[in-house]
Amino acid sequence: MQLKYEENIREFLKQVLSHIRAKEVHREVRMELESHLQDIIEEKLSKGIALNTAIQEAISQMGAPELIGAQFHKVHRPRTDWKLLALMAVFMLFGLLAVFAAQVSLSERIPFNQIGMKQVIYTIVGVALMLTISFANYQKLAKYSWTLYFGTLLLLLYAIMTGGRVNGLHSYLQIGVIALNFVSLSPYFILLSLAGIWSTSSKVKSNESFIRSMARKVWINFGIVILPSIIILKAHSIVDFVIFIVGCMVMLLVLKTKRSIFLAHISLLFGTILFVMLKETYLSYRIGRLTAFLNPNEDPLGTNYVLNQSKKAIESAGWWGHGFGASLNTLPEFHSTMMFPFLIYCFGWLAGILILMLVILFIFHSLQISKKVHDPYGKALISSLLALFVIQFIWPMLMSFGWAPLSSFSIPFISYQGAHGVFQFAAIGVILSVYRRKDIIPSISKSK
Repeated sequence: MQLKYEENIREFLKQVLSHIRAKEVHREVRMELESHLQDIIEEKLSKGIALNTAIQEAISQMGAPELIGAQFHKVHRPRTDWKLLALMAVFMLFGLLAVFAAQVSLSERIPFNQIGMKQVIYTIVGVALMLTISFANYQKLAKYSWTLYFGTLLLLLYAIMTGGRVNGLHSYLQIGVIALNFVSLSPYFILLSLAGIWSTSSKVKSNESFIRSMARKVWINFGIVILPSIIILKAHSIVDFVIFIVGCMVMLLVLKTKRSIFLAHISLLFGTILFVMLKETYLSYRIGRLTAFLNPNEDPLGTNYVLNQSKKAIESAGWWGHGFGASLNTLPEFHSTMMFPFLIYCFGWLAGILILMLVILFIFHSLQISKKVHDPYGKALISSLLALFVIQFIWPMLMSFGWAPLSSFSIPFISYQGAHGVFQFAAIGVILSVYRRKDIIPSISKSK
């Protein structure tokens, strides 16, 4: 019986669907209602009731279409994560306060320093991008995963070969007046692409030979990770390599990859790391930093100078600190990588505790979001981005006390990071987009 051709049923379904804003679930709702109507009509027909009468009674039995539509809309409506938005608002305000305090302190050494106004501009652009992405359908990005992957690799190579030299590294792309450290941005883009690739890689292609199937699996499981890893390491960016690899490992765990493949990833990647690093003269510099971390009391005026100055700033702060924009000429890069000890120096240990609490709330809430998402692609996106943020939040804090090796990690949304901060807001937008559609995408998947 083709119910969809019956005029009364078409009109009934149209009225129900008009009350459901999420058009993505219209097909599923239509199929569900048609199934219920089919069962009711067949039951009435078996009792000898005429078809037209059975249809009318079935529609009447279903209930008012506006009430049915409202119920479906309540279940499948897009969600806004107000808790995460509130956390981001606190981070933004704290970040602006921190950067303006750093500007006041830096003005004694660098006249006309305007990092505060730059932070305002980058924050406004970042928030606008975050909100725009949050309303977009993140699943549309999945079909461009391979394009995003290879495009990122090409830009990585271009940045390394032709980018501006900063601190001896070829990585900065000049776009107008903005210099982008694309190597530091590449983990975000590659992980976005891997989420789409890995969440669909289990699909077996028809008429594919065993050898081709194995070659494809090896490439998908290893090649697509090793290639960007080598390029990032060749750019001497250990920090970006670390967050990229951790993001990959977390994504594999979330997607419930086989243990053998997961272990193979780790062993093969570590082999690649050693091979690349042992051929680099830059290795001696990294070994020096690691040695300094393991021996914090040695060479206080050399390799351990920054660590010692960070500890002194924290110890001298007390509960209330030295005040807004207090001079701290002994600690370099306190507006970016060493913002955590600087904030404690200015506002006291209470400021450090507050930041720690905000970070814990962010991590806990992000984990809660991940548990509520059932779409594999969305889950992979959230888990990998969360891994990136956890490292970037925790490492600078541990580094300030000498509990982690010195690195170029900066606290997201609080430290001054220039244009890089805009992309971190965009990453939050992706998380918000996944959360917004968490009650829509699973329904679609079930209907297929």
